Amino acid sequence: MKPLSILLVEDEVLIRVDIKEMLERAGHVVAAECGDGLKAVELARQVAPELVLMDIMIPGLDGLEVAKVMHQSNIPVVILTAYGQPNFIKRAENVHVYGYVIKPLSEQNLLATVHIAYSRWQEFCRVNNELREIKEKLAGLQTIARARAIIQDQLGISAQDAHKRLLREAMRQRVTVTAFAAEIITNKKN
Repeated sequence: MKPLSILLVEDEVLIRVDIKEMLERAGHVVAAECGDGLKAVELARQVAPELVLMDIMIPGLDGLEVAKVMHQSNIPVVILTAYGQPNFIKRAENVHVYGYVIKPLSEQNLLATVHIAYSRWQEFCRVNNELREIKEKLAGLQTIARARAIIQDQLGISAQDAHKRLLREAMRQRVTVTAFAAEIITNKKN
């Protein structure tokens, strides 16, 4: 696994120092650290970490509220906490954290969790990008289908002939078929 840039949010200084040492021994970079939720949001904007490790019970915003903000900023979060009660775990699940480690931490568990959480985050991003691309392709196909129907209606020709005309005219104008189809739809509305 490549070294990660990590924001470490833990209000207990001694625990924070221990965690930082564990991460740095593994080759990760602790880009910033603090013990306050509001400061964590500010630091995340400044240093753009690849991952946030955060306690739940911290001053300012609690860790799960900060996790919501991080999720909206496309930064994955792993919770490090002494709280294993189901209500905390459910809240963590609802704010899209990528790991939940109960203290006391072992170096082995921490590093394994960091690795798995970041891998899951990368997979989530890849799937989201694929989904976005598929939605764009589908929208393009729907635009082409609408334009083809307009050509069919206007010229009284088959769908196949309308599609051929659409392709020919797009090539003649040196634009994509989708762009030309959108132009036909726009002109039809006006």
